[in-house]
Amino acid sequence: MIVDAYSHTGLPRFQTVNDYRGQMRRAGIDKVVFSAFDSAPDLAGIHAAFTAEPKTFRGLGVPLGNDLAEIEAGARAQLEAGFSGLRLTEADVLERPTLGELAGAAGGIILAVGRLANPAYAMALRALLDQYPLLDVVGGHFAGGGTPADLDRPQIAGLFDHPRFSVVFSRHGGYPPSIRDWAAALVGRLGWSRLMWGAESPVLFWRNETIPQALAWADFLGPAPAERAAFFGGNAQRIYFDRPFRPAPLQLPFDPATRRRPIHANLWMNGLPVRQDLAGRLVADWLASGGEGSLGQHLEAVLDRTLPALD
Repeated sequence: MIVDAYSHTGLPRFQTVNDYRGQMRRAGIDKVVFSAFDSAPDLAGIHAAFTAEPKTFRGLGVPLGNDLAEIEAGARAQLEAGFSGLRLTEADVLERPTLGELAGAAGGIILAVGRLANPAYAMALRALLDQYPLLDVVGGHFAGGGTPADLDRPQIAGLFDHPRFSVVFSRHGGYPPSIRDWAAALVGRLGWSRLMWGAESPVLFWRNETIPQALAWADFLGPAPAERAAFFGGNAQRIYFDRPFRPAPLQLPFDPATRRRPIHANLWMNGLPVRQDLAGRLVADWLASGGEGSLGQHLEAVLDRTLPALD
């Protein structure tokens, strides 16, 4: 079983749920956790997916709103509708602490993004774990990276040693080669029972990567068969799919499309910033044509068809 513990859906920036279904078929992925994003918050699409197919889909909500009252009301509505938790940034945790408290009180999950090897961030997340016994915290994108020595700092070790703290390996090609040392240190500190795999689709395509490459990335760490089973599926099954799940109607106090924050989509490792709707359309066109090769190769074909020949 393969569970993708971190991917995105939502137009115009990302992809549709049906786009991702095709990737699941081609890569042999059985289940996925969709993380909403504030520039393309497809909350209704994610909610519809996990309501109709709870054995296949789970969703993480995202803070949205024009002020703190709206943000809190929107987060509460998402958690009450069956979202497994919230994707929170360092600013969310440190400057809007009620968001972490809402996730904790709901017995949910905080997907914490950013550099968790920041002492203030790590200590705040550890305090939430101590306060809410049903809360899980997952560090997204290798927990933001770091150095092996960071894990020995008491303020940081307090979080990384907690049994309800896990890390998802995602954004593999978005880091320098030193991420391999950090990944090995995480395996040594957390063990394979608190690590998960995530594709970060469709963002990995922006880096000209493929899902098979992302699946093979951890091979250099030499996981044994039982460790591979835990990393690629068992841990995400336990953390996301085995916890109590009670989907209900999604009753947001506002239209999420009116609260999104347009952010440039940095294709090709920040080398080609484009409007986010163009990134979404490019991925959709590639997937509709079969998703063969890489996104970069598809862009070459699109440009070759579109640009006039030079004499």
